[in-house]
Amino acid sequence: MKTTINWKISVFLMLLVSFQWALGQQNAKEETSVSFTTFNHRSEIKEGIWFATLQKNKVCIQLMDAENRSNPSFMISLCIPEKEFTQNAGGFELIKPSGTIKFQGQFPNIKSTGDFTFEKNKSFESFLEQEGILTDGDDRYNYFKLFLGDVSKEYVLGIKRHGYRPTLKQLGKLGIHDVDLGYINALNGTKYEGLELDMLIKFAIHDITIDYIKDLEQVGYGDIDANMLKKFAIHDISVDYIKGLTDIGYSNLDPNMIKKFAVHDISLDYINGLSEVGFANLDPNMLKNFAIHDISPKYIKSIRDTGINDPDASTFKKAKIHGLTANYIKRAKANGHDSNELSDYIRLKIHGK
Repeated sequence: MKTTINWKISVFLMLLVSFQWALGQQNAKEETSVSFTTFNHRSEIKEGIWFATLQKNKVCIQLMDAENRSNPSFMISLCIPEKEFTQNAGGFELIKPSGTIKFQGQFPNIKSTGDFTFEKNKSFESFLEQEGILTDGDDRYNYFKLFLGDVSKEYVLGIKRHGYRPTLKQLGKLGIHDVDLGYINALNGTKYEGLELDMLIKFAIHDITIDYIKDLEQVGYGDIDANMLKKFAIHDISVDYIKGLTDIGYSNLDPNMIKKFAVHDISLDYINGLSEVGFANLDPNMLKNFAIHDISPKYIKSIRDTGINDPDASTFKKAKIHGLTANYIKRAKANGHDSNELSDYIRLKIHGK
């Protein structure tokens, strides 16, 4: 009896934590209503348990496998309008072009739970095979993504009209990441027409919008290649950030350097702070090195306050690399070292004196 109670508590906590995360994701981006997590890429997503709540005319539901409930191989969250479900005598179901989830138990009100089974649509599966998209019989992991992504026959044919020949895995990713045909059409009006399918999926994953592409064109970065554009998106390089760099003297930077600035958290405030302590318009590589070694305006001021002659950027970089601090300089001076050259204290620190 004790084991049963612990199992129920464990399952409930796992569902609750994941469920709350999914709701947070949905609130942050309303159009995104699916979270798909697996711990085994050969997961057999065909049956399991469900836990659901009703939220403002939407059913927010969690799916988890039933075979290994203490260590599930998949956990799936989705929030779907209540009207899309069909109720029946034994429970309710959710029907999409690729298949049907049949839920046993009471239709969600405040909180509900029960078992589910997933059945492929044999007609849809045959259609995929006719179109050269093999389902490999038991490939439920990728096939289930077609269900989550609302992939229809019309969508598959539309993808193929664009010249793509998707695998089942690619088609699942296209669906779950909301790569709609309108987005592909719009991309074809930009430099990025005819992207390879995997890169197209990455564009969608990293939310590279048509507006973002056009805005980059306006600030002089309309010719960056697809891979660099993806990196810009990954590191949240905004058009306002690029404009800000231009305003403070860093115009026409190489795209890779802008990416490095973003990787090393070189903010506009950081650059302005360095300018205020005498390091305006640092060479971009030196600015990057300052950031890498955490050379802050406060650090520069603390060294200068010891009476050191004004060092150049390279010497400050060496001092920080070797862990030289203002307190070290003050102690050395107190012990009779009377130089005002920072390079002397760097050598002293290197030799452990």
